[in-house]
Amino acid sequence: MRGKLVGLYQNNKPYTKGEVAKALIELTKSEQKILTTEQRLLKKLLLEFEEEIDFLNNHQKSNYEIQIGTRLQGNIDKVQTIKTSYKGIYRTKALVQINNNITIYNGINVDQYLVDDPLYRGKEWRGAVGYNEQAYITGKFIRFQIKFGRDFLKWGAGRTGTLMFSDVAQPMDQFNLKIQLGSLQYNYFHAQLDPMDGLFYSNDSLALVKGKANRYISAHRVDMHFLNHRLECSITEGLLYSGLYESVDFSYINPFIVYYGAQINKSDEANMFTCADIRFYLKNNLSFYSSLLIDDFQVEKTGPVDLEPNEIGYILGLDWADPFNLSGFLLSGEYTRVTNRTYKTPNPWESFLYRNRTLGHPLGNDFDLWLIELCKWWTGNLIVKLDYQFIRKGEGSIYTPWDEPWMDYTVNEGYSEPFPTGIVEKRNRVGIDVKFYPSIHWGIQGIVNYLNRKNADCFQDNNKDETQWRIGIWWQGDINLDL
Repeated sequence: MRGKLVGLYQNNKPYTKGEVAKALIELTKSEQKILTTEQRLLKKLLLEFEEEIDFLNNHQKSNYEIQIGTRLQGNIDKVQTIKTSYKGIYRTKALVQINNNITIYNGINVDQYLVDDPLYRGKEWRGAVGYNEQAYITGKFIRFQIKFGRDFLKWGAGRTGTLMFSDVAQPMDQFNLKIQLGSLQYNYFHAQLDPMDGLFYSNDSLALVKGKANRYISAHRVDMHFLNHRLECSITEGLLYSGLYESVDFSYINPFIVYYGAQINKSDEANMFTCADIRFYLKNNLSFYSSLLIDDFQVEKTGPVDLEPNEIGYILGLDWADPFNLSGFLLSGEYTRVTNRTYKTPNPWESFLYRNRTLGHPLGNDFDLWLIELCKWWTGNLIVKLDYQFIRKGEGSIYTPWDEPWMDYTVNEGYSEPFPTGIVEKRNRVGIDVKFYPSIHWGIQGIVNYLNRKNADCFQDNNKDETQWRIGIWWQGDINLDL
């Protein structure tokens, strides 16, 4: 909320409702100047988190609680190449508050959009897809919080997507640890990903055999606040390890070990990655953010193998609230660039994928993106957003086979390749998004997008113009039962 909720780390999500409620309490007690638009937004948030705020203010809860809720969303969609159709998304939730510290949560998602998604891996039933979206138990103990089960994870900065862990993938089954020490927060998680088919060398005959690679991912992260919460810095290290009959590696379960050193000393294969995020408030209404992902970076030049191009990605962004003293407006700009072969290795089972979707940025790799966005809040209930995107997408992809053209060159000859690679698709997209929230329980939305694609799908002179629109309505409600 324009830098007002200083107790939250903007580059580390999701938040618990208790964390948001605590930040709201601190805001209401502070002497920060709150503008008219922010007052309207704050009023809505205080109403939505009223129960959690009351609980924190009273410091006790006499009864156990069961909360049952649902969110229903129905849309009418139109894409130029497809006839108008109705699609719905229906979510249920069940929350059991055992005591002040332990919570059990279960959420089911029935989504008609996933039926037409070629990347979705799951069963279809009567024109819809349903799966357990969230299912976890969490416990909070003073400065510690642990979570076991399935939940979302979003680490990193970015409006169009994050480089580290984005929310485009399905939630992962994970163990998650969080430690809060003043302005420093430490996070660790270990998750099991879906297995992949592959060819592996047999330990007995050294012959190639076909099998399934078990896949796991571990990562830890430190978030820090400086300069009275005006500066937020984060650094993440992790690895994706896999192999035939691979089991959980206790070296990587260790939350406090340095993964790079552990992996090098073991001399086994894994996809290592490091990411740094920063957000700095130059003023209360003006912030700059950046993210840098390093998947592989070449330092030595001893042979052709060292000519491999660096596999990195970065984001640069700016948010300016009330620009030129225009109350209620938010002007944003962002540039994202991810090089080819980022998120993958020569072993396909080490690709940064989970159930066919990238764990990182939604566009994968071999692309760059420019974004300009202007948003206006009217009376706190109506939001109008205009945005423009220009994307260059090369032939490289997280799904394409690994190649090594640099191996045909010597160190003296050197190797370089264009960015993006191959035939480049160029996309221009203009969109308008209107949302009306008269209540915290229901709202309506309208979206219109115009998309121009040159060399669509990386085919030369394959040019397309598309118009898309959507009109939707959603409703959500909860029932609380005290026991």
